[in-house]
This record gives sequence, C-alpha cells and structure tokens, in this order.
Amino acid sequence: MTSTDKDTITSLIRDMASVDNGVPGGRQHMHESCLFVRPSGNPLTPKQWDEMMNRDDVSITSSKLVSINRLEIIGEMAFACYITHGTFSYKGTENDDIAVLTSIFRKFGDVWKIVHGQRSTGRSPSDPLPEF
Repeated sequence: MTSTDKDTITSLIRDMASVDNGVPGGRQHMHESCLFVRPSGNPLTPKQWDEMMNRDDVSITSSKLVSINRLEIIGEMAFACYITHGTFSYKGTENDDIAVLTSIFRKFGDVWKIVHGQRSTGRSPSDPLPEF
C-alpha cells in the first residue's frame, strides 16, 4: 500500500459520505459492475442507484463522514469500513441516523472504483457508536 493509494481511497470515502445539492457524492466512484446492498438486503446496480436517488420521494438533507474504522489495501483491491451520519426523507419518513458502511474497491489502471458496497440499518445519533 502506498500513502498515495490510502490518501486517494480516504478522499473517495469522504466524497461518498458528502452531499452536494441534495445528491450524495461518490456515485462517480462506482464501477459499472458495482452492487450496493441496502439495509433491506436488496442490491442496487449503479443504474438502479441513480433511479432511486432521482425519485421525488427521496430527499437527502445532510451526510457526513464520522469515522473510517478500517482501511486495508492489498495490491489492486481494498476494503473499508466507515461510519456516516445522514439526515434524509425516504417515502415521507424522516431519518436521522448513523450507519456503518463497507466498501470494496478495485484499482483499474490508476483509478480506484467501488465494486461492492453495503449499508447497515441506521441507528439514532443518540445511541452509542459501534466500537471497532
């Protein structure tokens, strides 16, 4: 692992945890073969992700990175576990939650892309954070 790769992936995670004009950052970091597993267990392709995020019944107010709990890079593959705090509305239900996410990255040439992601069910910000 080079410090450049670690810095690059850390920057990608920060971007994925951010919101720009109500749209979560990081979609551009997904490889076209990426699968993102929602808390329900249902996977989304990048196309399905775009469709979900562009629906009228999805509104993201804020999102920020709380911590990166683990980041390991092994050759051209990497995985990270991190925590975010987001506020959003989904189908009329307001959410203010802390979620644990796992992302698997693969390096394509000089570019790191997410090839798999998974999000936990959110917990209240008043609940203790998970310990890693």
